[in-house]
Amino acid sequence: MLLEFKVKNFRSIKGWQTFSMLAENKVKELDKVVTNKSNYNFLPTAIIYGRNASGKSNLLTAFKAFQFLVFESADFKVKDKIPAYEPYRLDGANEKEPVEFSIDFLSNEGMRYIYSIGFGEFEIEYENLIFYPKTQPATLFSRLKGKKTTYGEYLTGKKKEIEGLLYPNQLFLSKVGTEKNEQLKIPFTFFSQHMFASTIHDTQYDNALIQIFTRKMGKDDIPFFKENINKLMKVADTGIDKINIREEEMDLSNLPEDMTDDQKKELVEKYKYRIRTVHKIFDENEVSGEVEFRLTDESTGTIKLLAIGGLILEALADGQVLIIDELDKSLHPKLTKALINIFHNKKTNPKQAQLIFATHDVSLLDNELFRRDQVWFAEKEYQGCSHYYAISDIPGVRSNTPYEKWYMSGRFGATPVINELELDFQY
Repeated sequence: MLLEFKVKNFRSIKGWQTFSMLAENKVKELDKVVTNKSNYNFLPTAIIYGRNASGKSNLLTAFKAFQFLVFESADFKVKDKIPAYEPYRLDGANEKEPVEFSIDFLSNEGMRYIYSIGFGEFEIEYENLIFYPKTQPATLFSRLKGKKTTYGEYLTGKKKEIEGLLYPNQLFLSKVGTEKNEQLKIPFTFFSQHMFASTIHDTQYDNALIQIFTRKMGKDDIPFFKENINKLMKVADTGIDKINIREEEMDLSNLPEDMTDDQKKELVEKYKYRIRTVHKIFDENEVSGEVEFRLTDESTGTIKLLAIGGLILEALADGQVLIIDELDKSLHPKLTKALINIFHNKKTNPKQAQLIFATHDVSLLDNELFRRDQVWFAEKEYQGCSHYYAISDIPGVRSNTPYEKWYMSGRFGATPVINELELDFQY
């Protein structure tokens, strides 16, 4: 579970910005939404608003960049650039400064960790991991560029060996993916399995997600996944009665001759399962049969729902932190609300998964759906840097405040200033 995320000097973010999923004590409404674990009260969802180019996506991309470095930097070659190094560029003093991330989270076992990194274009500047075995924090390891890594008394097992294999552009924690250390496996697993950030908006990406979930359904990797997808598609009123998974033969004759047998086998395994959507056939008002459609015959909204639905069901099954840019894209507002309420309901979200997403859909600004500490805004200052705040940070806002009305009138900020009189185009 995510407690807090901090970021500095990344894209449009200049100084330290903090995004929190901790429930605020002063916010009393919708208390049934709040979940408790290990004596921490945290929120199952958070929604982020802001005008275009305000920094909503940059905050979510920071999550993805952090996850990428933990998951992938172990494979960086010596002297490779660190691809996630995207400092704030509108102030010359920041251009050569490190990008910094810090994440405070609970593992699925309930242990609290705080993991912080800073990195430049080619090197990790620092890397620290602490945890809370009792009430006080304890260091697992601390690394500073140019100095030897220090280890806390709680960290045993393979560590010096991992340090000896590190390139300057690799994270120590990332090496746990290939060089085992049992005590570091839990925080590594948080990034590799229990957090997922989706920030790409195109049909090709949606199709790739669907193919992943199709394979999982075909191999029955996630219990009840197919049954739950079928239920979601029916409840969403898509016209789909059920989903079938077909195992199809692939024509290997058209593959490049230089592909190895192992590469061909991997490709066949990846694409041998195909989704077919099943619709009822009617003879006047009576059901007379059914017909299968290919996914390409379905609407953009249906394809989007399959992709998003798969992500949500996997998050619910594993207790993941799911981060999505524009969750509501191509989805009806009523359906989006229903998906949010799945996370708010302890019966449908027993493993305490979390959903964080950005949107422009003001119909979701509803004080019967969200608490004041769940609604966040991204605002860009005149220097071009982003800052983030929740409704609960704004003095004088009560629980019965009409969120949508106040936001659209500009009382929360984070709305565009548009002077239509200046739109005097010349033709």
